[in-house]
Amino acid sequence: MRRRLRRMIAAIGAGLALALTPITGTAVAQETGAMAVTDMDFTPFAVDATPGGETVTLRWTMTDTAPETDGMSARVYLRRQGATAGTYLGVPLVGTYDVGSSGQDITVVPGSTPQRATYEWTVAVPQYAAGTSVTWAVTRLEAWDNQGTSLDWDAARLSAFHHTFEAKTLADVRGPTYEDLAVDYERQPYVYVGEDASTMTYDLDVHDPQAGVSGGTLTVTGPGGQRLTGSFAIEWTWYAGYQGCGYIEWGQTYAGSCRVSVTFPAHAASGTWTVSRVELTDNAGNTSTYSDLSAAPVHVTSNDVLSADGFTATPNPVDTWHGARTIKVGFRPHGGQGEVVSAVVTTDSANGCRQTSTTATTAADGTVSVNYDVPRRVFTCHITGVIITDHAGNVALYGSEFGASETGLTIASAPDTVLPEIDRATLTPTTIPATEHFTDIRLTVNVSGTTAGVNGYDLYLIDSSGQRIPAASGGAPLTFGGPLTLSFPLPSDVAPGAYTIAVRLSDQAGKSSSFGFPNGTPMPGGPVTLTVT
Repeated sequence: MRRRLRRMIAAIGAGLALALTPITGTAVAQETGAMAVTDMDFTPFAVDATPGGETVTLRWTMTDTAPETDGMSARVYLRRQGATAGTYLGVPLVGTYDVGSSGQDITVVPGSTPQRATYEWTVAVPQYAAGTSVTWAVTRLEAWDNQGTSLDWDAARLSAFHHTFEAKTLADVRGPTYEDLAVDYERQPYVYVGEDASTMTYDLDVHDPQAGVSGGTLTVTGPGGQRLTGSFAIEWTWYAGYQGCGYIEWGQTYAGSCRVSVTFPAHAASGTWTVSRVELTDNAGNTSTYSDLSAAPVHVTSNDVLSADGFTATPNPVDTWHGARTIKVGFRPHGGQGEVVSAVVTTDSANGCRQTSTTATTAADGTVSVNYDVPRRVFTCHITGVIITDHAGNVALYGSEFGASETGLTIASAPDTVLPEIDRATLTPTTIPATEHFTDIRLTVNVSGTTAGVNGYDLYLIDSSGQRIPAASGGAPLTFGGPLTLSFPLPSDVAPGAYTIAVRLSDQAGKSSSFGFPNGTPMPGGPVTLTVT
C-alpha cells in the first residue's frame, strides 16, 4: 500500500543582526536583548478524554527585550509522562507559531506586543493512554526573533510553571498490527556486499487504532542463523513535520509506507535473508511481537559462490536504422552449482532498450547470453545492473545499481557516417503555366548512399537572382537506396521564368544533405530546370 507523503511544514526564521554603536571612535556590538517565559498554565487542569473529542488550551506569556524585534516565533513540545519522573512515552505533540505566517497551531492573544506576547495553543487530547489516566507535560519550549535572540527551555526549567495537565483516558492494552511488509518498491530484492557494507530498505504499513504508532524494529535472518536489525521511529522535525513513514494520520493511528533500513556488513553470508521478526510499539508503550516469520526475502551475495566476467554485447554498435534489433548480452560464468538459468539486465536508458527474455543460453564454449532488444534510430543504453542466477539459486550481481563491479557495457546505435547521397535527378513536367497550381510536379532522385535512410525533404525553386522560393517539405517514405519521388504543386505567385530545383534530404538521425542550392553541391548531371510560362 503506497500512500502520499503527508508533511507538516514549520518554517524557522532566525537572523542575527548586530547593532553597532560608536564609543570613543570605535564600533562595538550591542546586545540584542533576552527572552523569558513569565507565565504558563493549562485550561482546564484536568479533562476526561474517555468519550473522545476533549481539548485543553495551553496559554503562556513571553518577553523579549530586543528593541527592534518584530515578534517572537515559538515551538512547543507536549509529551506523555512515563511511570517514573523524567521519562516520557510516545511521539510528542508539537505546536508552532511563526511571525508573519497564517493558519498556524498557535495564536497570539490580542493586545500582545513584539516585546511582550501571550500565546494560546488548543490541543485535542488523545482518548487512549498507557492506563486510565495520563499526565501531559510541556517538555520543551523554543522561541526566537529576527534580532538573533532565542530561548530554549526544557521540562526542568518549565516546571516552575503550571506546565502539566491530567487526562482521564481509556487504557490501551494492545500493540500495533502491520500489513504489506515488502522490499521497498524502489529497490530490487538483491544486496551486494563486497568490501563495503550495503543496505536494504523494507516497507510496511502499521496500524494502532488507539494510542497510535510510535516506531518499530525488523529482524532479518540469513544463512547459518545470522541476524541483523533495523528500526524506524515517528519523530517530529521542524522542516517536515511528522516523519518516519510516508503517510501518518492524525494521532498516528495509521502509518503507511514505514521504511526500515537494514545494514548488511561487508561479506555478509551469501544466500537468502528474510524478515523473521517484527516488533511494533505504540504511544502507550505497548509492543507487539511477530516472530517465526519468513517474509520479504532478499538475495545477498559478494559474488563469492557464483561470479562472471567478459561481459559483451553482440553486435555493438547496432545498426537499427532499418528497424529494432535483438542482440545478445553475454558473459562467462565462474563457480556456481549447475548452469546459469537466468540473467536480468537493466539499463539507465529511457530510449526503449528492454530485455525480451531472462532465460539464459549456454554456448559450447561455456559463455552465457540472453536476448536484449534495442530500439530503432538513435539510442545509447548503459547497462547499470546484471543479476545472474544459477540452477542452485546462487546469485551474482554486477553494476552500479547494486554498488558492484561495473560490466563496462554501453550499447549504442551505429553512427550515422554516410549522409544522404543521390546520383541522378529528373523532373516531370519541366514546363508549367504560371496559373496552374493543381498539377503535381514530380522530382525523382536516386538515393545512392545513406547510413540512416532518407525520411524527410525540403524542396525549393531558385530564381535567376538566386532567391529561394519554398515549394514543399515533409516526410518521405524511408529509403535506403533507389528512386525516391517527391511531388509538389507550383507555389502561388510564381512569376513566369526559368527556375532551378534545389532539394534538402534528411535522414532518421536528423542529418541532411543539400543539392542544387547556389554555391552548394550541384545536382548530379547538372541543374534540374522548371520553366514557368
